[in-house]
Amino acid sequence: MKVLIACYSYGGNTLKVAEELKKNLDGDLTKIEPVKDRFYLLKGWGALREQRAAIKPCTTDMSDYDALVVCCPVWAGKSPAGLNQYLDELQNVEGKKLGAFVTMGGNGNQKATIQIREALAERGMEFLGQMKISGKDLKSGNYNEMVETFAKKFQDA
Repeated sequence: MKVLIACYSYGGNTLKVAEELKKNLDGDLTKIEPVKDRFYLLKGWGALREQRAAIKPCTTDMSDYDALVVCCPVWAGKSPAGLNQYLDELQNVEGKKLGAFVTMGGNGNQKATIQIREALAERGMEFLGQMKISGKDLKSGNYNEMVETFAKKFQDA
């Protein structure tokens, strides 16, 4: 199965986990980056309001892939505006597999993964699973086993 990992990372933590997942899946990684960086509080406000933000060109055509893993931090309980824009720009997703993983500094919740899942299920993607990595796990580096378990869902599909 050919997998695209689409990663939005603010401070590099989400990207670190995405790169580990890339190794486990032997997949491709595309970075979702904003055209214009905004102050952190404005980013949180944009996420809370489920806004969109212009992103730099990245892989959005799923024609050559069987699955997509969307990765992002949780802000104000939701996915960042740049990731929301990416989801809107995705092409040729119908019938493809989908997974989501989020990183979060606090307790967080599942609103972000639900938001991603619902946005792409409406377009015909099949959800395989989700992974949440806490700030505590990021700092300690204790997320490798979680990444391996999550990757197995795609390897077995």
